[in-house]
Amino acid sequence: MKDKIPASGTVYWLEQAMEADDQPACPPLSGNITADVVIVGGGYLGLWTAIDILENAPETRVVLLEAQSCGFGASGRNGGWATGWHDELDVLVRRFGVEEACRLAERSAWAIDRIGEVCDTYGIECDLRRQGATKAATTDVQMGKWQSALDACQQLGRSKYYVEVDGQELRRRTGSPLPLAGVSQTDGATLQPALLARGLRRVALKLGATIYEGTPMISLDRGYPARVGTPAGSVLAERVVLATGAWMASIPELRRAIVPIGSSIVVTEPLGERLLSRPFGNGEGIGDLRMSVHYMQVTPDGRLLFGRGGGPLGRAGQVQPALWHDPRTLRSIERDLRRWFPDLADARITHGWSGPVDRSPGHFPFIGKLGDHGTVHYATGLSGSGVAQSALLGRTLAHIVLGIEDDDTRSPITRGPVEYLPPEPFRSVGGLAVRAAVEYVEEAQERGKRLNVNGVLRKLIATTTPRLLEPRLRGSGK
Repeated sequence: MKDKIPASGTVYWLEQAMEADDQPACPPLSGNITADVVIVGGGYLGLWTAIDILENAPETRVVLLEAQSCGFGASGRNGGWATGWHDELDVLVRRFGVEEACRLAERSAWAIDRIGEVCDTYGIECDLRRQGATKAATTDVQMGKWQSALDACQQLGRSKYYVEVDGQELRRRTGSPLPLAGVSQTDGATLQPALLARGLRRVALKLGATIYEGTPMISLDRGYPARVGTPAGSVLAERVVLATGAWMASIPELRRAIVPIGSSIVVTEPLGERLLSRPFGNGEGIGDLRMSVHYMQVTPDGRLLFGRGGGPLGRAGQVQPALWHDPRTLRSIERDLRRWFPDLADARITHGWSGPVDRSPGHFPFIGKLGDHGTVHYATGLSGSGVAQSALLGRTLAHIVLGIEDDDTRSPITRGPVEYLPPEPFRSVGGLAVRAAVEYVEEAQERGKRLNVNGVLRKLIATTTPRLLEPRLRGSGK
């Protein structure tokens, strides 16, 4: 059965969350005000930063500005996976050394715990289910892509977080004929991301933050104090925190350090016991090891959510309309869903949407400052790990703003970007070429052909978009 993807691009998560949310909208800013800290961006990162500042220093005057409504961007439209960095432990070791790599992996696991802690403390209901997140090889080429990270986990005493799973077990869990073998991040979780975002909004307001929605930043004076301009007013503050996700790419200093990239999702009608009776219907995240990775979960009401990364790239630091609505990719994802689950061929697709993610060349986030006065702080480059790791970066930003020194604020990830993309137009042209090559190679592999990925794609990536898609070649996370 072939469905027409809904043209409206309605986000299932946001639709559900807004129906359940009885909080009134916060008004736009009108007039000129002052604050101790102004946060720009009402997604996970901005909200976590506000919460951590106010939990540590309740007297702080925190103002948060959101261009749309809190949770409208990636925080309300992602795949709902909360995972750590144990699947990248080998990369962390090469980049930061053993001690810092293990510390970052431990802190990434803490971030998932932090979500649970705040949900329990403040009564946030976001369908948090801690059943792990598993990546499956579905072609011979994908087999063993996890081995380097697995070896690092075993050698460094982290093996409980990253466990191999055989193909028979994965086929039993999913009811899909495709998995050959895989590996599970045992501390992973799935959740309803928009409910989490709206819950964090409620907590920030309860703790004393002042939120203005429908209030985009249109200017930034990086002096001391700093000033954020909006369409109908401004905020003068000692500290500014920029937490705008993919829109950070519009900042000149960061234009080559991150790139907006699309990710798209489709959702089926409720399928009841056809899905809920399968072991992964309990909330386990399931994905594959493609370069343009698939990710999925079964919602508590029995829908299959099925997404794919590696969509269109933003050009010249801008978030183009194609990143918000990508019908071509949505149609391709629907075909992929039915290939994964041929027994669900008659399932109707009720929702389909796209959205931009802030991708860094090395797929790890970083924190930094802008300007000569040290008043403007930012974090970006979450590269699809923001559901959980925004909690870690928000804690770190809060401590930096408050002058609290600890291992997080001294981490190398607080020193700004270390890798850069080529300038335009080479980045966009190369990105299109890489995307087309990735699709061709992976479709051929799924038909049973073995292509020289290392020879063709690595050479193309090395000459056009260095390190942008490179981590996908070793099966990194969503």
